[in-house]
Amino acid sequence: MAHEHPADSGWRGLSDEARTHANTIGLFYDDLAKLVAHGVIDQTLVIGSYGTNIVRLWDALAAYVYTERREYRLHFWIYFEDLAARTASTHPETVHADLRLQSRPHGSDPPPRATLAAARPRTTSTG
Repeated sequence: MAHEHPADSGWRGLSDEARTHANTIGLFYDDLAKLVAHGVIDQTLVIGSYGTNIVRLWDALAAYVYTERREYRLHFWIYFEDLAARTASTHPETVHADLRLQSRPHGSDPPPRATLAAARPRTTSTG
């Protein structure tokens, strides 16, 4: 993106198409980050799910955001930046290890039918 759109022109200097894509990413992560910052959802849920993409995307957009902040005195995507900082200091693999996530290799034998039947919830009718 930096090759096609100089960062010193900021977010407003992006083409309509690039700005639309940047908004899709920035607004999503900024809103998600608000939920994390205000304690509505646990940051490990977000970091474990979206991982280093948060940092990678922030890094791609940061120069444009900083220009907007400097030129227009806005608190532009401050939550997104906070989430990127949190993610950079708490690696997703650490979250996964703490959760003790399990794996199931492709091609594993399915469980026996009796196990599947026992796992199904039973329905009851009220009459």
